Amino acid sequence: MSNEKPSRFEKNVSGDFYTTGDCLACDAPESEARDLLAPLEGGNYDTYFIKQPETPEEIERACCALEVCCVAALRYGDKNPNIIRRLGNNPEYCDYLLPD
Repeated sequence: MSNEKPSRFEKNVSGDFYTTGDCLACDAPESEARDLLAPLEGGNYDTYFIKQPETPEEIERACCALEVCCVAALRYGDKNPNIIRRLGNNPEYCDYLLPD
């Protein structure tokens, strides 16, 4: 497995959760985290974070958005073990994994 991390889509706000720009604009991630992801309206067909989650509820919505993305275009890029465990320690969602 490569240690190379996916590229962050330039429209994302700075922070731990991000998108790669490869989303299919199906609205599934946005449905999970409407307050965190840009709406697919007004000619916008790009999925990206407009706000980073801060509360436990927002973090949960962000994690749910990652999990419903059918092309794994939403990611978690930091090392918080609780969030990594919540995401199943899965390389499809996490840039860093916990040791076995």
